[in-house]
This record gives sequence, structure tokens and C-alpha cells, in this order.
Amino acid sequence: MRKNGLILDAPRKDMLCRYVELLLEWNKRINLISRHDTETIWSSHILHSLSPLFLLDIPVGAAALDLGTGGGLPGIPMAIVHSGLAITLLDSVQKKTRALQSIVQELNLTSARVVAGRAEDVAVLGEHSRAYDMVVSRAVGPLKDLVGWSRPFLRKRGLDPTRRLHLVGGKKNEFHFPYLLALKGGDLEGERRGVLGRVPEDAITELAIVFPGSAIPELVDKKLVIVEMP
Repeated sequence: MRKNGLILDAPRKDMLCRYVELLLEWNKRINLISRHDTETIWSSHILHSLSPLFLLDIPVGAAALDLGTGGGLPGIPMAIVHSGLAITLLDSVQKKTRALQSIVQELNLTSARVVAGRAEDVAVLGEHSRAYDMVVSRAVGPLKDLVGWSRPFLRKRGLDPTRRLHLVGGKKNEFHFPYLLALKGGDLEGERRGVLGRVPEDAITELAIVFPGSAIPELVDKKLVIVEMP
């Protein structure tokens, strides 16, 4: 994190470590992450979940929905490290959301809240309809489905033109909200074709998850896909 400009103070560092402890404790009772990944949880889950913050400058005050959050990934690590990001953790499996509610309360993570339900049902509720600047998702489904599930949650473009995210490092690329941020892996050509017709081709940006310290097996060939959602 220090190599990538993310400096954690002691309370947030302790909170991130405590989250890992709680996730592993709950995983003994409920399948929140693969049991094969418990030995590599920091590299394969925590670092992967934080990778959007290494690549993108997300402004304070942005509201995000973690769609199909499972064990709180990527939402909880992002909320801990980016204290100005409000994240709603959504999952349809009630036993997972009960575990997440306990974890969030134990951490006293006030910038995160847990919601149980199917995306199609929750999206029509007034509290969540068109209520978010971005949707984040990790290992949930193909881009075509993610675009369909995300659209009802996202604010209409132009409601707040000052809210944007852009590439870290002063590059020219700027991405205006609302957006879907999908953590994906492998060859995405087929998934990209499946989204065409729903969004323009130039609305899809694929970033390799490469930054100082990312050259580890668990992050090889991982990508962050940014989909403009007008």
C-alpha cells in the first residue's frame, strides 16, 4: 500500500487485520471464500479487492454498491482503506448477510451497511433505486448480467457532474459517474461482445491489474473493467 500511495493509519491497519481474522473465523462455519484460498487470503482476496484504489482516484463522498458481496469482498476492504467511500454490501444469501452484519458491527465500520436480497428485488426499492455512483462486483457473473443488474441502482448521468473517478498518476483518462467496476480475470473478449448493444463499445475500459507489488501469482491476468452506464 505504501508503494502505491495508500498510507494506512494504525486504526485502519488494525481494522483490516481484524477483518481478515473475522472472515477466516466465519469461513469455518459458512462458505464465504474458498477454503483453498485461506492461506493466500491477503494476496488473492484483500489485495485483489483493494486494486481499484491502486488504479483509480475515487473521490470522497462517492456511494458504491457491492453487488454479490459474499464475504464482503471487495466492499469491506475498500471501505476500510478509503474512509470517504460509503458502501452498501448486497447479497441474496441470508446466512452470508447475517455473517457480514456481525463483521461490520464488530469492526464498527460505519461507512458500510449490509442489505439482503436479490438485486432485481432490491433495485426497485426507493432507498436503492438510482441511489449509487458506482457498482462494484467481484467474481459474480458475466458482464452482460452485471450491466443488467447494475443499471437500476445507478444514478442518472448529470445529477452530479463533479463526481468522477480517474486514473491515478495524472493520466488524461477520466471516467464520469455512474460506472460499473467489475473485477474480472482471463480473456474478456466474449464478455465484451455480449455487452455491446447495451452500452457503446467505447464505454468499456479494461485495465490490467498491474501496479508496484502486483506481480504475484494470485493477481496474474486479473483485470478491472470499467463500464460506463448512461
